[in-house]
Amino acid sequence: MSQPRAVIDARTLPDIGFDARSLLWWGNLLLVLIETTSMALLFACYFYIRRNFWEWPPPRVNVIPPMFEPVPKLGWATVNVILMLLACLPMYWTDMAARRKDRPRVVLGLTLMIVITIMCCVLRWQEFRDVYFKWDENAYASIVWCILVMHLFYLLTILVEFALGAVWAATHEIHDKHALDITLIGGFWYWVAGIWAISYVIVWWYPRWS
Repeated sequence: MSQPRAVIDARTLPDIGFDARSLLWWGNLLLVLIETTSMALLFACYFYIRRNFWEWPPPRVNVIPPMFEPVPKLGWATVNVILMLLACLPMYWTDMAARRKDRPRVVLGLTLMIVITIMCCVLRWQEFRDVYFKWDENAYASIVWCILVMHLFYLLTILVEFALGAVWAATHEIHDKHALDITLIGGFWYWVAGIWAISYVIVWWYPRWS
């Protein structure tokens, strides 16, 4: 005689789950892992190229007077990395507001993140100048610019996501699905800030130690 099957009544289960209970959360995690691999490959190229030079960064001899120690300036890059890391606080605040479906605070938080992200992009423009080299001058310049441009692409991507989220929150009620979207945007921002902290150490501080 066969055993009776266990039956689960799924009618009372919520339609949307947060964090690891959501399939979208796992998809977002896989996206982050893929982009982490992309950045790791750029870092590996950076250190591989480093082995081909006695001095790092290589002297910039195509200018007058020559620059024998063209180490990137710390100023704007330091401001940028601090800004990104501190911005994790309002992003977390916005995330929690979304989970509570507190629409005014979500709109305020996303608007603040839009302003912060634009500021980060402006600071990135200053960082391009502070590395001294143009992208096509040598292998060092090319890999450094690749790292900066790749991360700028992430900033522009999340800027669009913030803008879309803010417009939606300002014009619609926030339901679980939309709250989850804002939570996932927050997770991506934490990654953007964290990967840039690593990039900052490699591009701006490693030349001072090598």
